[in-house]
Amino acid sequence: MPTPQEQLDQMLKDFEAAHKTATDNPGKNFRDLINNTPQLKADVLESIRKGNLEKFEGIAGTQPLGYYRAETDPSGPGKTLAVSLDQLNDSATKTQTANSIRFTLGHEIQHGVNRQDIIDQDKLMRDQAKATAKTPSPHDYTDELKAYNATSRKVESTAEIAGFNTLGSYVKSKNPKATLKDLYDASPDDMKMYIKEDLTKSPPTYTARPGLTIGADLKIASTPQNVEAIGKLFYDANGYPKNETGRALGMIREEEVKALLDARKTNPTQAAPEIRVDLKELKLQGMHLPGGFTDSSRPRVQGGPDGAAPASADPRHAGNPDNGYFSAVRGKVDPSVPDNAVAYAVSQAKKEGLNDLSKVNLDQVGYANGKVWIGGNTPGVRVGVDPAQAPPMEQVARDLQAQQHAPDPARDHNRAQNQGQETQQPAAMAR
Repeated sequence: MPTPQEQLDQMLKDFEAAHKTATDNPGKNFRDLINNTPQLKADVLESIRKGNLEKFEGIAGTQPLGYYRAETDPSGPGKTLAVSLDQLNDSATKTQTANSIRFTLGHEIQHGVNRQDIIDQDKLMRDQAKATAKTPSPHDYTDELKAYNATSRKVESTAEIAGFNTLGSYVKSKNPKATLKDLYDASPDDMKMYIKEDLTKSPPTYTARPGLTIGADLKIASTPQNVEAIGKLFYDANGYPKNETGRALGMIREEEVKALLDARKTNPTQAAPEIRVDLKELKLQGMHLPGGFTDSSRPRVQGGPDGAAPASADPRHAGNPDNGYFSAVRGKVDPSVPDNAVAYAVSQAKKEGLNDLSKVNLDQVGYANGKVWIGGNTPGVRVGVDPAQAPPMEQVARDLQAQQHAPDPARDHNRAQNQGQETQQPAAMAR
């Protein structure tokens, strides 16, 4: 069995052969960069030893500079470390480009060293979604997403510290007397997030950002305080919460679809469940949710002490005044649309004048182009709603209930006419 060093040599040989041209040899530059960056090489060998790194891959263009793919997906095989070919070509003559590669790959190969953490995190998310998807609607994933984001924050912050330390140790190996200024100058684009350069002073000063401690060895220790500081300076500041939550939502959606398809094997008309996420709780207000997901933090209509409508206010309840309307629309809309979105369409249609089923043209009711549509008997009257914008069923039910008690001039006029006719009936017909 080959040693990790022998495997590394073969991987680099394959990478060089795959990308060498008449004018460029990014593979040679990659080999040189790994060999003269001790911490990077040590982590690459450790990833190989653990069976977590099997291939190097070239990226066309300058962005991204590099990434680690833990598992096989449509973009390529797992256990792969990818790096920009253009950046590798530049690294031979541009010191800052070479240093930025060192930083980035130091970060990414840390994911290779700790690959199992990523696998376990995603498996837990899928297992939770599989279990929840089999339960009665609604399905709320707020707590699971909060935990997933917290884990991602720690994983990414730890990897970023590894990237920082990879470059820090390299700079220090080249100059044992190197300071924060030398580290900053080595790769300003990377270091400006963590080292503050103050050019108003003479000479300029270089200090660690608030909350962060950088040692005399130009490394960041993985203390809770430093991990939290990197979490703010790197993870939070660069949009990772939204991206990681989006990745988790994709996994949830896949498991929910699988569960719904399984349920329809025995019940072909099984409606899709309402899938809830509290974006305010996740501090991601305004984030776009996939179709079928509901932002449960949307403001509730005023009502009971907890803002929830009683069971009888639910339009799915047989005794509810809107049950006939809801059921008619529900029967015309694809089962992939959850009940709260159907009820929301009814609520919005009523607000636009289609306030009872007699005014609805059921041939103009359905789901198309990502919206639920309700058309009226009057030509041109049509209401469309995006299911992703639908509030939770409790809120829609409360809104519908409020509409039932709101003044309706046409309804009240008809009621008054009917009452007037009753009072004018002959006495002999009275009961």
